[in-house]
Amino acid sequence: MKLTPAARENTLFLVDISSFIFRAYYAVRHNLTNRKGEPTNAVYGVAQMLWKLIEDANPKYFTVVYDSKEPSFRKEVYAEYKANRAEAPDDLVPQFARIEELVAKMNLHSVRKSGIEADDLIGTFTHRWLAENKKHEVVIVTGDKDLMQLVTGRVRVWDTMKDAVYGPSEVEAKFGVRPDQVRDYLALVGDSSDNIPGVPSIGPKGAVDLLKEFDTLEGVVKAAKAGKIKGKRGETIAANEKDAFLSQELATLVDVKESKVDLEAMQVTYADETLAVSPECFALLDELDLRSLREKWAKGQSGGAGDTAPGGASPAKGVPAAVSAAPGETGAGTTLVAKADTFRSVLNEKQLIALLDELSKVDEFGFDLETTSLNPREAHLVGIAIAPTAEAGYYIPVGHRGSNLEQLPEKFVLDKLRPFLVDPKRKKVGHNLKYDFSVLAEMGIEADGIGADTMVADYVLDPEGRHNLETVAAKRLNYPVLTYEQVCGKGKDQVPFDLIPIDVATRYSAEDAWVSLNLWKAMKPELQSGGLMRVFAEVDLPLVQILSKMERAGVSIDVDWLKQLAAEFTKDIAAVDKKIEKFTNGPINLNSPKQLGTLLFEQLKLPPQGKTKTGYSTDASVLETLAPMHEVPRLILQHREIAKLMGTYVEPLPTMRDAKDGKIHAGFHQTVAATGRLSSADPNLQNIPVRTERGQKIRRAFVPSKGNVFVSADYSQIELRILAQMSGDKDLIASFQKDEDVHRRTASEIFDVKPEAVTDSQRAAAKAINFGLMYGKSAFALAAELEISRTEAKDIITKYFARYAGVKNFLDGLIVEAKEKGETATLLGRRRILRDINAKNPALRASAERMAMNTPIQGTAADLMKLAMIRIDEALTKGGLAAKFIIQVHDEVVIDTPKSEVEQVKKLVADCMERAFEGVVKIDIPLRVNVATGATWADL
Repeated sequence: MKLTPAARENTLFLVDISSFIFRAYYAVRHNLTNRKGEPTNAVYGVAQMLWKLIEDANPKYFTVVYDSKEPSFRKEVYAEYKANRAEAPDDLVPQFARIEELVAKMNLHSVRKSGIEADDLIGTFTHRWLAENKKHEVVIVTGDKDLMQLVTGRVRVWDTMKDAVYGPSEVEAKFGVRPDQVRDYLALVGDSSDNIPGVPSIGPKGAVDLLKEFDTLEGVVKAAKAGKIKGKRGETIAANEKDAFLSQELATLVDVKESKVDLEAMQVTYADETLAVSPECFALLDELDLRSLREKWAKGQSGGAGDTAPGGASPAKGVPAAVSAAPGETGAGTTLVAKADTFRSVLNEKQLIALLDELSKVDEFGFDLETTSLNPREAHLVGIAIAPTAEAGYYIPVGHRGSNLEQLPEKFVLDKLRPFLVDPKRKKVGHNLKYDFSVLAEMGIEADGIGADTMVADYVLDPEGRHNLETVAAKRLNYPVLTYEQVCGKGKDQVPFDLIPIDVATRYSAEDAWVSLNLWKAMKPELQSGGLMRVFAEVDLPLVQILSKMERAGVSIDVDWLKQLAAEFTKDIAAVDKKIEKFTNGPINLNSPKQLGTLLFEQLKLPPQGKTKTGYSTDASVLETLAPMHEVPRLILQHREIAKLMGTYVEPLPTMRDAKDGKIHAGFHQTVAATGRLSSADPNLQNIPVRTERGQKIRRAFVPSKGNVFVSADYSQIELRILAQMSGDKDLIASFQKDEDVHRRTASEIFDVKPEAVTDSQRAAAKAINFGLMYGKSAFALAAELEISRTEAKDIITKYFARYAGVKNFLDGLIVEAKEKGETATLLGRRRILRDINAKNPALRASAERMAMNTPIQGTAADLMKLAMIRIDEALTKGGLAAKFIIQVHDEVVIDTPKSEVEQVKKLVADCMERAFEGVVKIDIPLRVNVATGATWADL
């Protein structure tokens, strides 16, 4: 809602905060907590809503209105008033006080009165404000229909969640009555949320008709008693006169005599165009671990990044030379401040020689590239940023466009910098160096010597956080970095970076290199004191260059096969849809939850499994529950599976080929999965189903380079082996040391048969048990997976843990330790913070307990695979082999290998993987690796 400057001077915004709180609580994910396990989802949601409201409306006068903590006076009038309201959820209750604290520290005026509801205070302030001046207006921010009765030509209700503004005509369109009739409308129909009784059998349409004819409740009752309302309806109204007027009294807003409008207190304070919050507000956001809010709100504050033009200023307006953190903010204990000469341009040969002289005196430096694209294969160099020390950052422009620009030639600069970039002893420090090294490689410079990647370091310290430079700098240095949008704008008005004035680009880019170096100096002792330096320096950091090489190598695809597959999948979808149509009354849109709900639960009479805001729930879990009951849900699941594979892989893959080499260059990321596993994107190779026929057909599309074959290697039962090692269970360790089939042995003991008599189905069930129970699978889930009763599942779990008592004690111990420390860790010390481990909400707590059990195992497996990749890469390089890593998925690596190198690579890979822990962690369990070769990924 935008106001004219004149209207802004005379408009009071009244915010019904209860409306915000409950909407925020249910809208924001419920596992949002701080590190202490304190729930924060409602606080976060309310904070977002208030901030957006102020950004959108830019109000001058603003008040947050709270309900009374004590019972309303209406309870004395009617003891059942609001009696049917459920208690607030356990994880919402502690957030009420936090929300009040946040509102106060946002410097927003608020009001509450004992025994008085927020609606009454809003009504009172509205009337007082309007009485002050005939030009005054009020905007009531709420989703509560009760407050519609206040709407006039000078009073509007704004439902921000629906972005709907209600004046008199909008209220009448919504309810069918005028705003001044809303109170009597509620008295007739009642209100279930407030437990206002109303008049029996009078619904919304009946109330509207009555009020249109008789205008008021008094008029309606009088007409009923006089016999003017015929039939049973008139009799009902007359008989329930008392309830009708009681309901009217309950719906009537009262005047709170002692309340007054305090103009000065209600006035909003701004820093430039941004709400000016108190320094204590940032400390609170830190305490609540609401880092994203902290970053966003810090921009525009006095002395902070808001000194740049708010809202993404155009580059022509420039940016300040220096910025410091807002006073009073607390982050990781360090506050970084830039001085007037911190950021410097290098525009001529003399300045470049001076910078090179500085570089020659240091063994590590901050480093960053500015380019024209996020895709390193398409990017052109615009400039290079270097920070030789923590005191200054330099920017060397080489690719800016424009007339009369003073900048050095790209080739000249790169030739001068090349010795520093390729020297492994000159350590580069940056944020997401994988990208910078990939860009340099595309330009013919194989950079070496990564000293630190602060994005990776932050991931190791806080794996579930956000790791962009803006977030990390705010969190660890209290420093609000200049953002790309602030420099270049956004959307259709965004300016390419190579058209940004060099002085502005200097401030932006030199800052990135300088901040990265300062971040490393702050993070290094934290990694050391937290016991995380080994994981960072020996596992994650060496992987940066390996992943860069993997992404650049790419993988070939068989386009003709994908075309054939597209035709086949299209026929499969049509065949499935035809089967479904046998059960419908006509054509049905399978992508419409509403139409699916009607088919499943109204036509086929299947039992509903829950509802959403828009109707029946028809998600995958619901369909899987219904699948044993009827053919249609099974068919819908098939339709979705095929359609997803078509839309995610079969159709997009040919369009994702690189223009230069025709290969697909998927991204491999190490700062996404909280367990330590790598992830992939564009395309996501991890999500291709491994165990389905269609998934294997998609894998068949991935082929080696011309004349090569694939060599793949994957660990055998690696997570079970790690469980045996970490738990110390003697029986499980002995089984692996004897090289037994662990699943067969488990089946033998669970089903009381000799190992040689174990059937395939029993072994498959044992495999599900072995892998499921280590991740905290319940009897209910196990019963569903094995299609047995819950009693049988409980019996199996009891037998399993009786046999492997060491496993049971280990898993229970992980939960106990996690509850004490608030985190869990892998064998190498990689940790994961578990914010919900002591949560009151049982579902959140149970989820955190499962993480406490599976993260040490899955994370240790991830660490092992990373160590194996490092060994393999070293061996391939040392051996001068042409074979290249191209794919890594979970426990598997795929290497594009010349035929002449196959046998050598097979032996090398198996040896490196089986000895990956050697010299790092002593283990008692032999590691086994399956090695295969093939002409496609599916053949492996």
